[in-house]
Amino acid sequence: MPEYGIPAEEKKDGWRALWFPGLDGKARLWTRRGVPIEGADHIAHRLRLMETVAGEPMMFDGEFMVGGSLAATKAWCESGWKAGGTAGVLYLFDAIPLADWQRGRCDTRWIERKARLRAIVAEADASPLSWEWAPGSRGKGEGAPSVEILDDLWLFSADDVREEASRVWARGGEGIILKDPEAPYVRARSDSWLKVKKDGAA
Repeated sequence: MPEYGIPAEEKKDGWRALWFPGLDGKARLWTRRGVPIEGADHIAHRLRLMETVAGEPMMFDGEFMVGGSLAATKAWCESGWKAGGTAGVLYLFDAIPLADWQRGRCDTRWIERKARLRAIVAEADASPLSWEWAPGSRGKGEGAPSVEILDDLWLFSADDVREEASRVWARGGEGIILKDPEAPYVRARSDSWLKVKKDGAA
């Protein structure tokens, strides 16, 4: 445990989702395996506004979740979206310029990336365009959140980690992710993000 502590975020039990353009140049939500997530136009509408606010194409990284559970998310992504409409919330935990993501690395520290993400969302919320309905929505779901930032809490000891993880498990959550606040973003698995699961393994 670093002397300055370590931030923790709740691990949402949905599908990992990334926002970036496909081969056709159109940005959309993708699973970690490169499959497009359908029925998320309300989220795409919001992320486009956030890119406008950022002033550059972005890669947004988060967890897509429908109905508060992995089972509901899986059902929606595999076939539920075919009935029409939109569903789900994107819980964002990171964002980097698209150019950095394409080269596989962003040297900006996590703590600075998270601060920029908060600033982008706040500015998007204040934008005159933020009230507009997503195309084709006809106002359905107005006021419902489509994108949220995962809160982070700083922990300073192993006891803090156990206590926070226990709180998440008591609510039925999967666990927490510990993140190195000084770490760059790398497009690969690394030990700068550690998951604390219910069985106690990280």
